[in-house]
Amino acid sequence: MTLIKHKNSGNLEPYFYFALEEYVMKKLLSDKRSFFFTWEIEGVVIGKNQVLENEVNLDFCRKNNIKVFRRPTGGGCVYADEKNTMFSMITKKKNESFSFKDYLVKIVEAMKELGVIIEFSGRNDLLYNGKKISGNAFLQNKYGMLMHGTFLYNCDLERMVRSISPSDEKLISKGIDSVRSRVTNMKPFLNGMTQKELIDHFNEFITDEVYELSDKEIDEINEMAKKYRDKEYIYSKQPLHTKILKERISGGLFELHVKIQKGIIERLSIKGDFFDLNPIDRFEVNFEGLKYNQDEIKKVLEQVDISNFILDANNEEFLRLLSKGIVERI
Repeated sequence: MTLIKHKNSGNLEPYFYFALEEYVMKKLLSDKRSFFFTWEIEGVVIGKNQVLENEVNLDFCRKNNIKVFRRPTGGGCVYADEKNTMFSMITKKKNESFSFKDYLVKIVEAMKELGVIIEFSGRNDLLYNGKKISGNAFLQNKYGMLMHGTFLYNCDLERMVRSISPSDEKLISKGIDSVRSRVTNMKPFLNGMTQKELIDHFNEFITDEVYELSDKEIDEINEMAKKYRDKEYIYSKQPLHTKILKERISGGLFELHVKIQKGIIERLSIKGDFFDLNPIDRFEVNFEGLKYNQDEIKKVLEQVDISNFILDANNEEFLRLLSKGIVERI
């Protein structure tokens, strides 16, 4: 494998690295050459197919200035900080079906060289003494295959749990104990080896040559990174899902079912114990195809009045209820 020197160490946002992976796949891959590099970030990273608010404790992240990112690969939500080394392996597409083991074996062998035995678990994890130390994600396209993952060196496990768990303190407390029983950092088991020394070991063991990016290539990668940085990519590229918003407001108990695809309202269904004055679907249809943000909702409610459809209801309270499902930018 070829080690990529990216000159981006110390930047704890993943945008450059996502773009670097894309650049390598499109510009550098060949049948005879595959690539490897390591990186560190700080924040919560959700998979490309995940619904943000289902995976992240947004209140905790907001209060603690923890950024949220969306990656271009599938898989689950992870928390990372600078004590959690990330790694990427990129290669040409093969004829046979993809297996994480084909790539993770390189990490296993590198650790074995240090006298540390780790093992595969399930489809995409690595374990040490039965506890998870690495989770990995995968992407395949016409250019090649990408696998990237985490390697827990000395990550803040409590902060991890609080970032990606529900806000209920009882659940968080149980979650921290549960995570500690299933996940571990590797630092205590490496005989004083620093994180940098571990990374250097990976680089030397896994790769046999170096590719150093030119300034021109770095500029191109930074330009490519803009799309991953765009808030619309992070917040509006959400897969099809339905929010259910329920509250008693003027007019009765309302239960809103908001079907959303990539930040657009596909369908709004209003249920409850209210009394309708006119067919409610004539009101609901006004929200179809609308961007799910407060400005767009206000524009609709300036043109149509819910009180013409539901007895005693008013636009102000309906706006407040419908807006509850909007994910605030972090």
